[in-house]
Amino acid sequence: MRTPEEIMQDLESRVAVIQERAGRAEALLAESAVTAADEDEIVTVTVNAGGTLTGLRFSPQARGLSGTGLADLVLEVYQLALQESGRKTTEIMSGLLGEDSEAMSVITGFASPRTEP
Repeated sequence: MRTPEEIMQDLESRVAVIQERAGRAEALLAESAVTAADEDEIVTVTVNAGGTLTGLRFSPQARGLSGTGLADLVLEVYQLALQESGRKTTEIMSGLLGEDSEAMSVITGFASPRTEP
């Protein structure tokens, strides 16, 4: 039978491993910005790991598009960036939480691209 001290040492060891993995995941997420562009590179967007738009650039060809056309292209490219960001976030977090964990299934549900009906 294990002593209370051995149980505490085991618990502290497990917590240290989890903290180290969480620190690595946090660093990877902080560095995992995604930049995407349309085929002609008229619109380029950058999103962070949470999917927040952090950058938006237009090439000179954007002037030839209507306002609606440009808006549609921005949304299309933003969706591409979100999909890639979700994939990267899922990959990073599965290393921390375990691919088949219940917590990972929650993250996967949020990171998966949503399609409108």
